[in-house]
Amino acid sequence: MHRLEFASPAAEWVEALPIGNGRLGAMIYGREEHELIWLSEGSVWSGPGRHPDPHPVSAETARSAISASRAAIAAGDYVAAEDSLRLLQHSYPQSFQPLARLRRTIGAPAPDPSPQVDVVPERDNSLTIDGGDAQNSADYARGLDLRTAVAWTRGSEIDQRAFVSDQHQVLVIEVSASQRPVSFVLDSPLRLEQAEARGSEVWAVLRAPDDVVPAYQRVADPVRWADDPRGVQAAVALRAIGGSVRTRSTSAGLVVEVDGDTTLIVAVQTTFTELGHDPEPDGADAVARARKLCQDAIGIGVRRLHDEHAAAHFELYDRAELRLGTPDSTSSRDAIVADTDALVDAAAAGFADAPELVALLFNYGRYLLISSSRPGGTPANLQGLWNQQMQPPWSSNFTMNINLEMNYWLAETTGLTECTDPLFRLIEALSERGREPAARIYGSSGWVAHHASDIWAFSDPMGDGTHDPAWAFWPFAGVWLTSHLVDRITFTHDRAAARRFWPVLTGATRFVLDWLEPRADGSLGTSPSTSPENRFVAPDGAVSSVAADSTMDLELSRNLLRSLLRVADDYGLRSESEGLCAEAEAALIRIPEIGVDRDGLLREWATLDKMHDPHHRHIAHLVGVHPTDAPPTTRTSEAASRSLTARGDEGTGWSLAWKMAMRARLHEPEAVGRLLDLFVRRNVEIEPGPGGGRWRGGLYRNLFSAHPPFQIDGNLGLVAALVECLVQSHAGCLELLPALPPGLPDGEVRGLRARGGLIVDLRWSAGALADATITPLSEGARSVRVVHGPRARIVDLIPGCPVHLTIADFSLEHVS
Repeated sequence: MHRLEFASPAAEWVEALPIGNGRLGAMIYGREEHELIWLSEGSVWSGPGRHPDPHPVSAETARSAISASRAAIAAGDYVAAEDSLRLLQHSYPQSFQPLARLRRTIGAPAPDPSPQVDVVPERDNSLTIDGGDAQNSADYARGLDLRTAVAWTRGSEIDQRAFVSDQHQVLVIEVSASQRPVSFVLDSPLRLEQAEARGSEVWAVLRAPDDVVPAYQRVADPVRWADDPRGVQAAVALRAIGGSVRTRSTSAGLVVEVDGDTTLIVAVQTTFTELGHDPEPDGADAVARARKLCQDAIGIGVRRLHDEHAAAHFELYDRAELRLGTPDSTSSRDAIVADTDALVDAAAAGFADAPELVALLFNYGRYLLISSSRPGGTPANLQGLWNQQMQPPWSSNFTMNINLEMNYWLAETTGLTECTDPLFRLIEALSERGREPAARIYGSSGWVAHHASDIWAFSDPMGDGTHDPAWAFWPFAGVWLTSHLVDRITFTHDRAAARRFWPVLTGATRFVLDWLEPRADGSLGTSPSTSPENRFVAPDGAVSSVAADSTMDLELSRNLLRSLLRVADDYGLRSESEGLCAEAEAALIRIPEIGVDRDGLLREWATLDKMHDPHHRHIAHLVGVHPTDAPPTTRTSEAASRSLTARGDEGTGWSLAWKMAMRARLHEPEAVGRLLDLFVRRNVEIEPGPGGGRWRGGLYRNLFSAHPPFQIDGNLGLVAALVECLVQSHAGCLELLPALPPGLPDGEVRGLRARGGLIVDLRWSAGALADATITPLSEGARSVRVVHGPRARIVDLIPGCPVHLTIADFSLEHVS
């Protein structure tokens, strides 16, 4: 399953098909006569690097607020503890911005660029207002080829193909329309600062706002340009090939008109420099670079552009693949498989009726990460690389209390290590920008990050003094993000990565050691402490989000200290930070085990049991089950399972994915199946209530995962969860098919990665392992214990030499 295909064009943004190269993205609606394409570029955010409020909370105010919050917690006044922390709030991360709207018309005069491009909501009526096709031709089809990263549209008199080249950094749109005239019009909700046409070439400079206030703050003027603007500038260059080409620029945009079939080349370059740094002040160089990219692309030729693009994309995409169902069953379902709408409909009663949809979602998730996160670009944000709103949901920022982490869980396990480069560079930028607030707010010489960030590496507690500390106060984002650095090291045994990331790990450890405080019994804890984004009911009936010793704080602290010591010893780095390692060892044994409440559930805070919303979508207190890499004890596993049951299966797209991963770690395949049924349903808007309401996940027509609204973490998190069902390596062994859902009895997967530099291929039939191939990549011969159900065997590995196993090769034993 490597394609999406539809019999009608997109009627709204969440039906359009995404293409991208990690920098330049496009959403293709697939209309015949009146095409609509929304463009985005990963570095076009509001801001510049300095935030609107240049005067952050002072050290005196911060220390006083934290001290007051601690005192209130000790006195049992949790509401006062919460109120004190609002004094720490400072500004907010900036917003990912749309770049431009591109309209393509066939056989009709080009419309004029609009001086005021509507800030279109996610559910728009642009099929009507933009002159969309009233009726499609009988042989109409549109689709997205995941193997080649090409979006296509076909009709009786139209053939369009679009792709975004990573090597050559251009968007290519090929249009064949029976030699009828073709026109392209580009306009933008951004500020147009320059537009010029010259021969077959036309270009514009667009400027992003200096400040966009998040939608939740509800102000009258949320989109703001300064009198002396300093925001990112984007140079957009267009060149057309074929026929007689006419170009013009207006005060609102660009127009390209061609007498006959054509190929449009689009290049975008910006004044963005690097994560955590201000943009360049002058856009002239960006214009020159964009124009040269177009010129070079035309010199290369469209065929070569396509072939090199497809080959480079396929090299990444083909590293892993999931197939579900038997060959016989797949061939008999060609009609359903060839129509994505029909495939989703077939899964209405459950994924077991359409296992091909699960395979498609696995492959699509990998495609989306490849398309939205590549070396040299910016990390995949809440919407990956795609956006059409000036005030997108939650600013489409880097939300770091689950969403950014989930975006990248699949990278190591499905062979997309290159795609983590932007994430690693963001973490390194945060480790630099986060030193100042760590010192000012917490008196720590380490570094800190909080709930959310942006390409400027915002690292303060966000809000304007009125927002809920349940999400605004959480100083453990940096601590959690370091787990991705550790994963790179443990999955690949990359010594250079261990040395590169060591300063980041030690800085985060320094913050944790400074923040942990001793308890009367000699243990260590955190206060004040939140559990994103949940709230509890205090013994006096008050509702608050701030207490002491949240489980997530303790588990993330434990995980970081344990990881630091393991990296130090495995890669010879202890001597470089001997004192810190000694402190970490001493602190690690003082972090208490997680408690179980009177109902047998894992506590979310050390001394509080009653949650304000017992079915909350966030399950932060179960972070010790997944994604941290220490196997839980039988006691905590049982309590975690009961906790997931008490929380309920219903949730947002990303919450469903995380619950699946946790149930897989707990070896509960039936529970995984229930969650998968919820994930693959169509997204429908219903009134809030016991049935899920506002936070009920599902799939949009283009298979984007619904929070709702769309968030890409659901798509990417599902891939990681499915990997956990098939292969696990966190517990010191290699476990095969640990949580295969009963509805997926037949299938095969290749290219999964396991810790220690292993590639794993599996095939199963009737719910049982048929065979496996394990290929070690890292240096040095070694042995690994391979487990399947109650069977296990020790396998000797030599780098580069595959080992083939069948069920007959395993010995029956008690597997603890």
